[in-house]
Amino acid sequence: MSVADICKTLGFQTIIFTGLGAGLWVLSGQEILQFVTIDLWQVSLGIAIGLGMIAVAAATFSLFPSYSEKITRLQSKNFAFLEKRMTMPVIIFMSICAGVGEEALFRGGLQTFLGGYVPIWLAIALSSIVFMLIHYARPLIAVIIFIIGSIFGVIYFWTGSLLAVMIGHAVYDVYAFWFLKREMHRLSLFEQPDESKPEPDPSVTE
Repeated sequence: MSVADICKTLGFQTIIFTGLGAGLWVLSGQEILQFVTIDLWQVSLGIAIGLGMIAVAAATFSLFPSYSEKITRLQSKNFAFLEKRMTMPVIIFMSICAGVGEEALFRGGLQTFLGGYVPIWLAIALSSIVFMLIHYARPLIAVIIFIIGSIFGVIYFWTGSLLAVMIGHAVYDVYAFWFLKREMHRLSLFEQPDESKPEPDPSVTE
């Protein structure tokens, strides 16, 4: 799949996720015009959330390099598409798609809908579990994704700002995509042996 195809797929997914999230929002009895509102405070909060998460992640990876390598290797299969030549604008586009679509569905839609039937802590947990499951991650990564989803869920509950968690998610993902791409290349996780070429015969000398 080419970079253009990846961007098209992510763009389509974002439209579907946002539509589903808006639908669940309306089913929960909310006004559609209040699904996402825009103001400077929410934008600033979203940027602060993303930068705070980046600071925590960068410090963790710097202090625990073996942990950094382990989670990179665990994600190498799911993120094999990062081998392709991706410019920063492409990474930013992918991050915006993830931030907007996933937060619209799992926080604005699913968490809000579930919150009308179960306690808010359970609504946050259940929506974070679904968020975790759609990433098809290995157990350790799945736990991390669940924690991140829960953090976004709590922030959304406390602030009531879907835009803030969308922006925070997108800002963090710019760093996450960049970091994974860099580390996967550094660890040579993209390099595959060319099986079409025969192995050299050690018995043959020049």
